[in-house]
Amino acid sequence: MAAFAASRMEGERDRNIGLHKGFPPPTKPWPHLLFPGVGQASQMSSSRCLVSEWGNYLWRSPHSTSCQGKMWWLLLWGVLQACPTQGSVLLAQQLPQQLTSPGYPEPYVKGQESSSDIEAPEGFAVRLVFQDFDLEPSQDCGQDSVTVSSSGMDPNRFCGQQGSPLGNHPGQREFVSPGNRLRLTFRAPASSQDRTTGLHRGFLALYQAVGVNHSRPSGGSEAISIAEDNSSKIQNHCQEPYYQAVPAGALPCTTQGLWKETQDREELPRCEPVCGRPLTPIAQNQEALGSSKAKLGNFPWQAFTSIYGRGGGALLGDRWILTAAHTIYPKDSVFPWKNRRVDVFLGHTSLDEMLRLGSHPVRRVVVHPDYRQNESHNFNGDIALLELQHSVPLGPSLLPVCLPDSETLYRSGVLGYVSGFGVERGWLTTELKYSRLPVAPRAACQAWLQEKQRSEVFSDNMFCAGDEMRHQSVCQGDSGGVYVVWDERAHHWVATGIVSWGVGCGKGYGFYTKVLNYLDWIKGVMGGKD
Repeated sequence: MAAFAASRMEGERDRNIGLHKGFPPPTKPWPHLLFPGVGQASQMSSSRCLVSEWGNYLWRSPHSTSCQGKMWWLLLWGVLQACPTQGSVLLAQQLPQQLTSPGYPEPYVKGQESSSDIEAPEGFAVRLVFQDFDLEPSQDCGQDSVTVSSSGMDPNRFCGQQGSPLGNHPGQREFVSPGNRLRLTFRAPASSQDRTTGLHRGFLALYQAVGVNHSRPSGGSEAISIAEDNSSKIQNHCQEPYYQAVPAGALPCTTQGLWKETQDREELPRCEPVCGRPLTPIAQNQEALGSSKAKLGNFPWQAFTSIYGRGGGALLGDRWILTAAHTIYPKDSVFPWKNRRVDVFLGHTSLDEMLRLGSHPVRRVVVHPDYRQNESHNFNGDIALLELQHSVPLGPSLLPVCLPDSETLYRSGVLGYVSGFGVERGWLTTELKYSRLPVAPRAACQAWLQEKQRSEVFSDNMFCAGDEMRHQSVCQGDSGGVYVVWDERAHHWVATGIVSWGVGCGKGYGFYTKVLNYLDWIKGVMGGKD
């Protein structure tokens, strides 16, 4: 399973596993997500007629089945490809999809203009952000440009490169449509220097459907005011079962501020994420030995992180990742933190699919002040929060976990689950695995550490889980992931612990950060008090 960093664990020096050679991020977008109508001709197969199955299906003529007939349709396809103006309609979904300039990441060709209308279902808006942007700069973007427009929104025209004095780079701006449609227009007029191929790679954007008020701190809601009997009645529509209406005046810990909209001086209800209730829960009556392969939706809060190596985490609300501090500041690390990239992936049980969905930019990293990186035997305060740049749209494969509120969840014998993408039997896994482990008696864990002559600190801010006689199945790569238990009283899953440290990957106990002890700190950070 994923990155379980033991203080003296065998093989810990090989922490920097990261996204190893077997699983590089995709360098090209999927064919069906290329900028519509552009770049598909290069996907021809090696058949005698040089027509791809996709192109043959799209342009098939009922009266022309011969190779010559197919070639006529191919020529027509080529003419359409070269048309100066093209357009299409894309359907935005809750998971981000890619939209690129023609031929990206290769330099785009001059002498073309293309537009895409991105449409979200009713009750949703379209959100778009640029992950890569490199267009030839010009004064007021009068030459090559990308324009983002929508009804009720002033058009925004962009060109240039990051940091270039000329042009207008979009940076990390987030575009949210006022309605349910957003248009993106790419324009690259013919060069006056008789040059057909440019020197700039174009753009890569991500678009998705979000709640109408998704761009506000308490997103996921659509508030509609309806006149009824000369009075104002507020109806609030949440995307159930992923969001729920919260009465005005209540401020949960997952929000950064209180969104207020007044209607006759009354606050509208808000939609807040529903935590700890997977649509595809695991079968708790199974007596799992070792690790098992998770099904999509079993652990929808699972995050995969790549900082100094593989790590885990859990989604809180729709914008925060709960993880272990040592995945950010590893013990005995010889690598400086400065400029270290933080990659967060969500929304799937397959690592390959997570990488295809893309990483979520991190706005802020907050490590608990009690954590001491230079004390290799002390994992006290091993907890951190990552604030994402943008809220994520919740769905069946992406939901937050709940926080604990009772000591009863830590009683000896309580069964919990740990999930991750860490090492299993010496091999890196590409599929999410999980193990079922009981909370262990504190005295048994202390005696076990003494028996092994270990000097690690086992403080009151930690608890242990597992069985001395059974393989614990938690190893490198699982660090930062959460230990979850079912709260029978609240009927949801709760993250009671964070995978912190252990002694090897064999039989014995694993040690976890006790989340309950840091509840005030978590709420303070997420509420903007830290």
